[in-house]
Amino acid sequence: MEGIDGGLNLASAWEAIADVVGDHPAVSAAGRRFSWTEFDNRASRLAGTLADHGLGSDSKVALYLYNGHEYPEAQYAAFKVRGIPANVNYRYTGDELAYILENADAEALFFDHTLVDRVAAVRDRCSKLRVVVQVGGDTVPDWAVGYEAAASFDPMPRIDRSGSDLWFLYTGGTTGMPKAVMWDHANLFGAMEGYFPAVWGERTNHTR
Repeated sequence: MEGIDGGLNLASAWEAIADVVGDHPAVSAAGRRFSWTEFDNRASRLAGTLADHGLGSDSKVALYLYNGHEYPEAQYAAFKVRGIPANVNYRYTGDELAYILENADAEALFFDHTLVDRVAAVRDRCSKLRVVVQVGGDTVPDWAVGYEAAASFDPMPRIDRSGSDLWFLYTGGTTGMPKAVMWDHANLFGAMEGYFPAVWGERTNHTR
């Protein structure tokens, strides 16, 4: 669970959880449920797809998705290759979408099939894109990879990671263009450490 620098890393933590409670549910969305073993396996295969396209440490992975099991799987896959996931608001179109992808230096993009026309309109403006993955839909354009095909690739072997690996959280402010808040994994764990004991204490107080 600890990274190569001694800091905690989310992907390594989730792998450790999958090893211990693999049969327990990890993700439930739209009537589908995945165990920790399944969650880890699907993310490892998506990570294999990303690595096969040259992504690795510090590669940015944009998530232009609605809520669904694909979102945490793709995010986990980015963490596995030591990449940096970046959220993209599904309401963005045209210049806004192109701006986010260019600002993030996105090398991979996961998008919902209902957003395909928006992606098609801007992808040539995103110079660093190496792979584009479409979630859902009956047809996949020739410039994209189908999500389930990407999730069926050979799984990427586990690697050492760092607590200083990053996560980009884009926020839409009232002025200017959205900006990325950069969190490293070690600080995320630190924030959770302060939050969850307080929540647990509050819950136990209510049950006494």
